[in-house]
Amino acid sequence: MQAIKDPTPLHVDSNFEIPSVPVVLPKILQLVDGNRASAQGLEELILHDASLAVRILKLANSALYSFRSEVKTISHAIALLGLNLVKSLAIGVSVFEFFTAGFRDEITFVSRLWMHSFGVGLMAQEIWAKRSNRAEGEFALLCGLLHDLGKVIYFKRDVLGYSQLFAMESSGGDPDILSLEIEYYGVDHAVLGALLAKQWNLPSELATVVRHHHDANAGGLPLVAAVSMADMLVKQAGIGYDGDHKITADRASLQHLLQMDDDEFDALSALAVEKRADVEEFFQLAS
Repeated sequence: MQAIKDPTPLHVDSNFEIPSVPVVLPKILQLVDGNRASAQGLEELILHDASLAVRILKLANSALYSFRSEVKTISHAIALLGLNLVKSLAIGVSVFEFFTAGFRDEITFVSRLWMHSFGVGLMAQEIWAKRSNRAEGEFALLCGLLHDLGKVIYFKRDVLGYSQLFAMESSGGDPDILSLEIEYYGVDHAVLGALLAKQWNLPSELATVVRHHHDANAGGLPLVAAVSMADMLVKQAGIGYDGDHKITADRASLQHLLQMDDDEFDALSALAVEKRADVEEFFQLAS
């Protein structure tokens, strides 16, 4: 494995400047805080961001949801998908749109990461909805969408250097991407992503998932295990790419934490493979 040429001067320490929050994000969070969410309020926020509105409509019309008739308005999308699901999608899309604005040559890497994250969100929702209620399942989708938030920060702050690191094909005894991040930046993406989530006042459970999705036993939340399991299933299915083909998660440990038997695991593995084509089709439509 080749080393990065011209190592980046970026180093994450106490002087590291956290990226500013996307304009629409606090408005969405404030809207849903204290059960004040309304379909009309969310629709108005989304319509003020043309790119976000287009993404939500394309998603609603994709094979992932397969509605019988075309979804032409945001209000119709909210009615069909549900308020919480559209809220989670709006947050995830707005964050990725914010971080990827202006990318050119490196957009392929970020798109593959976004595809991976989207797949993790879908599978986390599937896993968690069976262990909680629909609203919690939709929150799990958001956690899956943003679990690799720290990687997007690296792309934003050191796009050339991190693109080289991201593109490395490791094998055998080569270090995984977390180890490389620590080597080059002094901290891995899980720590950095959790720091950003806290600074942006994202839900504390989401910050916990981001921080511990590579070590579910340390998170103290079964939801962390759900996202970790989703991450593993999506890697196995080859949905997108997160900078590392290695699967380091302990399947048996995750199944134990989730009380998941082998039949459910096999069914989820098959579902992830089925979802791959639909996710790829959505990203072709949305690009």
